[in-house]
Amino acid sequence: MVEFIFTVRDGTPEDGYSLGDLEIVGNSASVTTRGLEHPDQGMMVYPSAVDLLFEARLLAGRGKGNGRFEGLGSMFVVEFSLQKDRVTTRHGKLLIDSTPLSQFLCAVYDSAKALFDHGVGAVAENRKVLNVLEKEIASFEMWRTSLDVEHMKSKNRRNR
Repeated sequence: MVEFIFTVRDGTPEDGYSLGDLEIVGNSASVTTRGLEHPDQGMMVYPSAVDLLFEARLLAGRGKGNGRFEGLGSMFVVEFSLQKDRVTTRHGKLLIDSTPLSQFLCAVYDSAKALFDHGVGAVAENRKVLNVLEKEIASFEMWRTSLDVEHMKSKNRRNR
């Protein structure tokens, strides 16, 4: 299963626009922005987490096709492809993982929630972005729950 890990860089006071990194760990490969300095691939992690939630929701809502995530303030790009209820995650030509959609959505949610939980105790200024992340997490969770309910109803109709 794919895992997304946002981290805030050490050594600077945290605010809603803190620079940080994203590590993506999959069954086939792992990639990270950490250490990519020419040019620096660090991103504003809190708004980037919002973007990742949004992109995952768009992709799942279409039911198939491609999506793209680019860290805010970075040139780090990850591409997603959804086919037959599986999301393939790639960085360039590098295959990171192929994950069932439900697990992919959980991984995206978990990464944003972990970053938000960190930010609650760490961000003293510019909390507006943190508040946006909190609202997007809540909205994503409600949407994902309704998606799971619809999936179960559909499955039950097919099994009759």
